[in-house]
Amino acid sequence: MMNQTRLDFERRTSILIVEDDKHVGESMKNILSEHFSVDLCKSAEEALDLVELKDYSVILCDLKLPGMSGLDFFKLLKEKGFSKPFIIITAFGDIPTAVEATRLGVTDFIRKGSISPDELIKKIYRIEEESESDFVCADKVMLNILAVARRVAKTDSNVLIVGESGVGKEVLARYIHRVSPRATRPFVAINMSAMPDTLIEAELFGYEKGAFTGAEKRKLGKFEIASGGTLLLDEIGDMPLHLQPKILRVIQEKKIERLGHNSPIKVDVRIISTTNRDLENMVKEGKFREDLYFRLSVVPIKIPPLRERKDDIPLLADYFISKLSRKYEVAIKIESSAMEKLRLYDWPGNVRELQNVLERAFVVAFSSSRTNVIISQEHIILSPDDIYSLNVVDSSQEIKMSESVEKSNSKDFSNFFDDLNIKNMEKVFIMKALERTGGNKTHAAKLLGITVRTLRNKLKELKFEND
Repeated sequence: MMNQTRLDFERRTSILIVEDDKHVGESMKNILSEHFSVDLCKSAEEALDLVELKDYSVILCDLKLPGMSGLDFFKLLKEKGFSKPFIIITAFGDIPTAVEATRLGVTDFIRKGSISPDELIKKIYRIEEESESDFVCADKVMLNILAVARRVAKTDSNVLIVGESGVGKEVLARYIHRVSPRATRPFVAINMSAMPDTLIEAELFGYEKGAFTGAEKRKLGKFEIASGGTLLLDEIGDMPLHLQPKILRVIQEKKIERLGHNSPIKVDVRIISTTNRDLENMVKEGKFREDLYFRLSVVPIKIPPLRERKDDIPLLADYFISKLSRKYEVAIKIESSAMEKLRLYDWPGNVRELQNVLERAFVVAFSSSRTNVIISQEHIILSPDDIYSLNVVDSSQEIKMSESVEKSNSKDFSNFFDDLNIKNMEKVFIMKALERTGGNKTHAAKLLGITVRTLRNKLKELKFEND
């Protein structure tokens, strides 16, 4: 069974490598082609054309490319609604930029020459598996919802998923696609609230070269790219009123009209829509077409907020902790008192907030061991009051640190958890390493897996040392 799962995974996983160094690119392609379907191109501009034509599972992209950089390529894909794993390939000197890229949403980065073929393959397996977005639940209502999702997945019926922000609407949409007969075909998402009105139509239906000023090449629309698979219309309640009859026509006729194309194009798409708004009330107010609402909500599913399904909290917490364990290769356990604190909280940000709180707890708890982390009650930071009262750095006599490090006391750390980004996580890990080694930079660098010179540069960059 395990072997069959791995075979299915390999068969449907497609990788795009964007690398201008011919030797590096061909070498990576040869390694990965034994396990995945792999395409290779030499520029971001060429990659854009390929992404328009094929639904890639993972993109590996060099940071420095001729023309558009790898980071600019990622930003452009993100604007277009691309949500698949994106890995930056970087040289050693570009690591600070690569770290900043992860703050912007890049999945991971690898340094050239620092990873073996087996490690690279395992990394892609892990990243792809994590991006599958398993729908985790134990609550009776949620288990019924999951049963409905599995039944509707066997059909081509359109689904409307309703719920507050952060409850897991897109996760459920991806689950429906993954357990459906369309699983080997594309899953394409477009966020209506993040797209300007002037661009939505072109993104959905596409256009031909020369169709209008600035249309320098043909562009396939989301409907066409998703044909045979699933199209997620995220935040459908924000769809402009003028566009709604065109969507209705596509659903009825199963054809689109690409701007500048002479004839209609057939598409076979199952539509899943999500919203945190009351569409029925919007219909009554004339802000959403009634006929489109009924076409989209053939199977309506309402996901309750996390505060109404407390039984899911321990299971979700274990799931997110397991992901953190795999990502950072450490054993993480959560104490019962910490779990009870999670259960008693109302979670206005729902599942997304729970995930963020647990990642923050891991960062705070990571101190005495790189292989075993215990999350206790005080590590669960739920409010600004908790953040400000947290003793992040113990400056007592039992911890002897260098004078420059001691100066980075609570004044520097009292607020940074409000914005938990990569730089702030770097601060914590560096401080914890120095704490463990009594301020010895050589030993701290060894713990962090970097050179002493790199550590000194980081300390200067993070304002812990003067030039």
